[in-house]
Amino acid sequence: MGLSARVTYYGTLMKHEKRRMRGGVFLFFSLLLLSCSEPHANLPDEDVFADVDTLELLFEIGEEVGDSTNTFWSISSADIDDQGRIFVLDDVDASVRVFNLNGAYIQNLTRMGSGPGELQRPKCLTVAPDGRIIISDITKGGFVIFSDSLELVDEIVMWGDNSPYSFYALTDSKYLVCRYHETSISNGYILKHTANIYNGELTELIINIYTDSIYDSNDMSEECLAAGSVFALFKRINCGCDSFGNVFIAPLDTLEYRVYGWDSLGNQFFSTQLDINPVEKEPEEIRAEEVYMEYCYRRLDGWPPLEMIPYNHRFLTAELGIGPDQNLWVRRGSRTDLFFDIFDLDGNLLRHEMYPLNSWSWKTVLTPFGILAWELDPLDGYQRLYMFQ
Repeated sequence: MGLSARVTYYGTLMKHEKRRMRGGVFLFFSLLLLSCSEPHANLPDEDVFADVDTLELLFEIGEEVGDSTNTFWSISSADIDDQGRIFVLDDVDASVRVFNLNGAYIQNLTRMGSGPGELQRPKCLTVAPDGRIIISDITKGGFVIFSDSLELVDEIVMWGDNSPYSFYALTDSKYLVCRYHETSISNGYILKHTANIYNGELTELIINIYTDSIYDSNDMSEECLAAGSVFALFKRINCGCDSFGNVFIAPLDTLEYRVYGWDSLGNQFFSTQLDINPVEKEPEEIRAEEVYMEYCYRRLDGWPPLEMIPYNHRFLTAELGIGPDQNLWVRRGSRTDLFFDIFDLDGNLLRHEMYPLNSWSWKTVLTPFGILAWELDPLDGYQRLYMFQ
């Protein structure tokens, strides 16, 4: 396994940070990021339980620094509607770009700004069953909603400064909302990630599906604050849903591989697991992740300087959702290539799908049209959006 250091100057990010900080003092910094120069070793044979098929790369979108519509600054979310339009949310550029299924640019849906339909600090987007495009924005404290004809419909303000980091349209009348929050107790805090089902107006919580929580004491030491920040920012709930309103969650765990499913009434109907060996990160991988995490943390306004400490082992699961074959696809978080476990809705493992492109920072979205994928921290310093089938 060959590993090397690299230097990536985030000139594109800094350009947009300057725009975001108009009237203030801009401090330029560069990041030394350590990444893999060669593919990681494959997992042992005992962690492969079925036939392995190879995904087909349909296209990739992404260019180096410039004014091109194909230049991404920081992709945070993406989805595909029933018309085959790909919506890509860029949280640094505060825009949503629209592409077709051949990867050709169509238009910008919105842009950075404080006016109606404009974004400032967007987090995520989803396409509802009725075709509406719904975007969560921290600064606006809620959602910006566009119709399937790409016209602004509404802005809903409801979250204050704690907007969801992900949400999913289960039906036209129910949404799954994933949020982080903390609860004060006498000697500290309970830090929680929650997955809750809300009504169609996103005003009423119907039922809590899943909660991941830790206790954080009143200790204000840097180590304690860093541990809480890592949990808050990087141990978020990964969810998926199907066209029947069912919810699937794979808890982020370094020791156990588990996947659960609930219907839209909150009844659990699905459970499966695999016996996967824990995978310890290489020191260079931990350092690369640490520097990336510190960069993300620095973008938060008003938080004290901290040294971020990643987990020593990889999470066994990552993103999940219903794939092109209408089965449940779960990305294997313990691998650095794109590797998926495919289950039927009875929990039976059918096969694996993979693509031999390695990165420690993959993010994926599973859709009926195919798999969208991008790297949070690409080796050559600029992002590409890939589509596989």
